[in-house]
Amino acid sequence: MPGELILTVDDETKISELVGLFLQKDGFRHRMATSGKQALEIAATDRPSLIVLDVLLPDMEGYELCSRLRQTTDVPILFLSCKDTEIDKVVGLSVGADDYVSKPFSPVELIARIKAQLRRNRIVRSRGEDASPAAIASEHVRLSARTHEAFVDGKPIDLSAKEFQLLSYLMRHPKQVLTAERLLTAVWGYDSTLDTKTLQVHIGHLRKKIEPDPANPKRIVTIRGFGYKFDEAVKPV
Repeated sequence: MPGELILTVDDETKISELVGLFLQKDGFRHRMATSGKQALEIAATDRPSLIVLDVLLPDMEGYELCSRLRQTTDVPILFLSCKDTEIDKVVGLSVGADDYVSKPFSPVELIARIKAQLRRNRIVRSRGEDASPAAIASEHVRLSARTHEAFVDGKPIDLSAKEFQLLSYLMRHPKQVLTAERLLTAVWGYDSTLDTKTLQVHIGHLRKKIEPDPANPKRIVTIRGFGYKFDEAVKPV
């Protein structure tokens, strides 16, 4: 049975070739794109299971490419870039990426991240098809696991795949303080304190969408030194 297809997007072909060697060694199939236009075409025709892309591309920024990909696919997207400041990572996550790895990089670590994202994606998809509650709700927020719809005070809101997964996990553990490490492991599939910025960005996005006053959150609360909790009672509906 052929392995899952991974698309790498980088105009430095030597980097894509190196990543491809490690991917193929682990049983994955691999395709390369050297521009945003080519990546969009391959994503539409070959439907990769995961996409790794650089920020600096000859025809468009990787951030723009990520946003355009997110209009048609919810597969995991990882940035692999030499742009490694905190703001670069925040922007990458803001446009829909699931993870951000800086160059120079360890191919072994990158493959581990790819496997973790794929594993988490499979788990989430399988849970959406099982006999778990069709929907859960608090006083103000309602989630439908099967349709991936979210509502605040009865009004629909638009959540990315990772935002939905994170909010769902928080709501399925209401009133519990969840550490950053636990949330990263549950939602992103790996455990690393180096990636707390990823979590902070997504928490910030969720607060803008579900809180009346994001600057003074009452639903997703920070417990300093410990983690986060969803501070409303939740029940199946």
